[in-house]
Amino acid sequence: MEQYNQYCERHEKLTYKDYEGNIEEIELIQILIDEYESRTIEKPNGMNPVEMIQYLIDENGLSKSQLANQLQVSKQLITDILNYRRNISKTMVNKLSERFCLNPSAFSKPYNLKNSKPKKIRQTV
Repeated sequence: MEQYNQYCERHEKLTYKDYEGNIEEIELIQILIDEYESRTIEKPNGMNPVEMIQYLIDENGLSKSQLANQLQVSKQLITDILNYRRNISKTMVNKLSERFCLNPSAFSKPYNLKNSKPKKIRQTV
């Protein structure tokens, strides 16, 4: 765990210091971090994709803004997904599975959206 934390700190410093100049070391450290996390982070079964995203955000100590930046999407999209207002697109499934090193099926299971305000139906006479 101590070495993992050291790698995380090193990764962060290199990323913010000189990303382009340190790209090879950053990528290597990222592989090590991802491998460690995939072996040690307990991934609960039976969660719908939204619950899984929330779990991963909490487990990784991320904010919605940080996740949005990492996935190169808007914070509003992340918020809408987490509030069951939008479905997860195929593109988003791929981004999430790549970011968290999980099988895409973890994010592509069906789930129900919250009903938005009912639309008024116009009657024609």
